[in-house]
Amino acid sequence: MPEPYYVKAQGLRFECTRCGLCCTRPGPVFFPPEDLARAARFLALTPGEFKTKYRLHRLDGVLAVDPGDRDACPFHEDGRGCSIYDARPTQCRTFPFWPEVAQRRRSWENASRACEGIGKGPRHQPAAIERAIVACREAGLPQSEPW
Repeated sequence: MPEPYYVKAQGLRFECTRCGLCCTRPGPVFFPPEDLARAARFLALTPGEFKTKYRLHRLDGVLAVDPGDRDACPFHEDGRGCSIYDARPTQCRTFPFWPEVAQRRRSWENASRACEGIGKGPRHQPAAIERAIVACREAGLPQSEPW
């Protein structure tokens, strides 16, 4: 297997600008069990209440909220950002250091067109990026096609 891009590049630059573009683009937000429990606790809900209120359903074997192609994540608030930021799920905490983004140069460059923080800010070392990738895998997050 070829060496991942984030290793070849000796790390990758990223700094979240809290612009909300990742929160308003189409796609599901996955809530594996630990993430679901943390977010529910943060909102003073039981996991069951959280699942019902946000209409979570199984997608690729993991519970997810799927706002569809037109709507933002239900936790995104215009002008404020993520309303559950301190309890955001693994998918959100690890972005953009997902396997399908950080392992290939072309994917990283494509993602930079969708995220203004990619390529800016501090250089994250390969070990830290690898920890994020492992966290995604351990959470059971489905891996999409390379960007």
